[in-house]
Amino acid sequence: MLINNNPIKTSLTHHGSVGGVVQARYENVLEPICWVTFVTVGSDFIITSFGLTPHASAKVAQQAGDEIDKLLERESGPLGIKRLLIVHPNQDTAEVVRSYQVQPWCLSTITAPSAKYLN
Repeated sequence: MLINNNPIKTSLTHHGSVGGVVQARYENVLEPICWVTFVTVGSDFIITSFGLTPHASAKVAQQAGDEIDKLLERESGPLGIKRLLIVHPNQDTAEVVRSYQVQPWCLSTITAPSAKYLN
């Protein structure tokens, strides 16, 4: 389902301190190729559900998943997230998908004040 060689874009929605939703879609197409919902627990992102459009080929699904993975990795650094886990449907345990390395440049963004206030 390649549409005029459009690149796959990701977006983070419903993002808050406890988690969010990441969607991967072609630019200018409303229907996502795939999506994941995740929660933040301590220093972990845990994928709690995921979906894939039935029209996507295995290759497109892999590309979309890779783009979602990149976005979660970018989000992990400033939040101090160390691991990505997934809870498979009908299971009670989480599987570690990957570990993140906290980069030194991220540490300054975690502790640095984000704004100055004038009285």
